[in-house]
Amino acid sequence: MTDPSVGHCRDGRCPTCHPGWNACAPGRPLGGLAVAVRPGKGQIEQASKDCGDHLPDEAASRPARWAPQWLEALQQAAAHAVAGSRLPGSWFPALPVPRFVHGQSQGICDLFGAFVERQDDGNYFVHPLRPDPAGVDAVEPRAIEDSMYWGAVEWICYARSACRGRFAFRNPVMTGPFDTANYLLGTTVLMEWVYAEPATVHRLLVKITGAVIAMLGALRQAAGGVLHGDALSCVRNAFCLCSECRSIVSAPTYEEFEAPYLARIGAELGPYGIHSCGNWERTVTISMRDPQLRAMNGQVRENNLAELCALARGNVILSIGPSEHLGRRYTWPDTKSFLEYVLATAPPGQPLEVAISESDLGLWNDLCATIRGPCAPPPGTAC
Repeated sequence: MTDPSVGHCRDGRCPTCHPGWNACAPGRPLGGLAVAVRPGKGQIEQASKDCGDHLPDEAASRPARWAPQWLEALQQAAAHAVAGSRLPGSWFPALPVPRFVHGQSQGICDLFGAFVERQDDGNYFVHPLRPDPAGVDAVEPRAIEDSMYWGAVEWICYARSACRGRFAFRNPVMTGPFDTANYLLGTTVLMEWVYAEPATVHRLLVKITGAVIAMLGALRQAAGGVLHGDALSCVRNAFCLCSECRSIVSAPTYEEFEAPYLARIGAELGPYGIHSCGNWERTVTISMRDPQLRAMNGQVRENNLAELCALARGNVILSIGPSEHLGRRYTWPDTKSFLEYVLATAPPGQPLEVAISESDLGLWNDLCATIRGPCAPPPGTAC
């Protein structure tokens, strides 16, 4: 298996001008465009055949609540990691945690007395707390080991033991404090309470922040001391949090009710990135005041990429994907249109990552040559 610490282009092919970023490196990230190449079916099938020796201790590593799904998820994740490591590009191979073991981002809400219900489609629904300020103030989080979400810690321990530490891990999907409060209170109540009961909301956010820090710490320890972001492809050593509600609140509301708590998590745990669907241009400047923020992941056309780059000023990595599951005005007619837009819009000094399919590698190379010219790595990088 290719050493995952090596990020430069492989096999003499060069679909990208940047080898990826280490979030723990001092100073601002170097500009440039990195690409993660997703392996196709053939690569994954071949990797699956080659993965037998990568899980030598699987049977002996099974915890009490192990189920065959755990092994299936581990085998699939390992095959994707091996397959991806054989491709050119800057993708950092690390195993994701399957969502069924921890109840998705909603799973942690049971710590606060909310009932988390599994739906027929495999997703999870949080039944909000009773909208009583006194009752919400009285909630005391349970021990993190008692949460459904603790299954993610158990799965990482199992997977790491099974493969004798050969793979790195991405943190499971997890919401930041304000989004978790959105689960616990419901959007209508939360949006009312930021005006009617701000002190109650802040006291709840303090409790949520403590629980998130504790859970991420346990996850990191289970993974061997390092976690990589689930929403990031070419950035390593930065965990990720979902910060979706920033797209539905004003900049002042975000600045008061989300930014300080994300900053508290970053101060405690180190470099991180955020994922947010929807529009987040109005929060970029506020977010960048946090010295631990390394990357922001989201989509365009919900955001204007030129505006994001102008706001970021090359100081934060942008992880950009095409908008999906939206009306036509917010989506792209094809992959070529999306990639052309990214290559033509992002300035060379803006660190930015995109992901493409293995089948689109030729298209990517052609577009790079046409729009950006021959590969010219930023100073201090190797291509």
